[in-house]
Amino acid sequence: MKLKYIFMFLGVMLLGLSACDKKDTPEPSNKNPFAGTKWERVLKATTEEGGSEIISIELQFIDDSHLVVLSDYKDTAKDGSIIKQNPTVKEEMTYTYEGLVATVITHEIENDKQVTHKGTLTMDAAKQKITATSTKMEEGDEPEIYTRKK
Repeated sequence: MKLKYIFMFLGVMLLGLSACDKKDTPEPSNKNPFAGTKWERVLKATTEEGGSEIISIELQFIDDSHLVVLSDYKDTAKDGSIIKQNPTVKEEMTYTYEGLVATVITHEIENDKQVTHKGTLTMDAAKQKITATSTKMEEGDEPEIYTRKK
């Protein structure tokens, strides 16, 4: 009889030790969907001579509050050779987020006055596109669409 209780006790102990694993615990629901992601927007226009003007903008969400924006400009001839290429412009910003919406506040000097602009970056439910809008937008401006790179 005692042997039966000993085996039952050992079985319960073994079951208790193997039942819960770190993989079984759910991820916290407040995990930042932006952190560690990269997004890209490429604008390409054909020039009158048959060449191309290419503007590339990349958003890199470094962590839970830091964002880097990289901008490139390149002018190419019809044969693909580079006529003009500006150095990459790097801007560092901070952001806050709530769900799939990130908010970026920027400050610029316009007409010798500091002006504050608010940008909103909204991620789609599939987490493959970001739509960017800003208080800098004028009536008739289209929102910018970024596609997921990483």
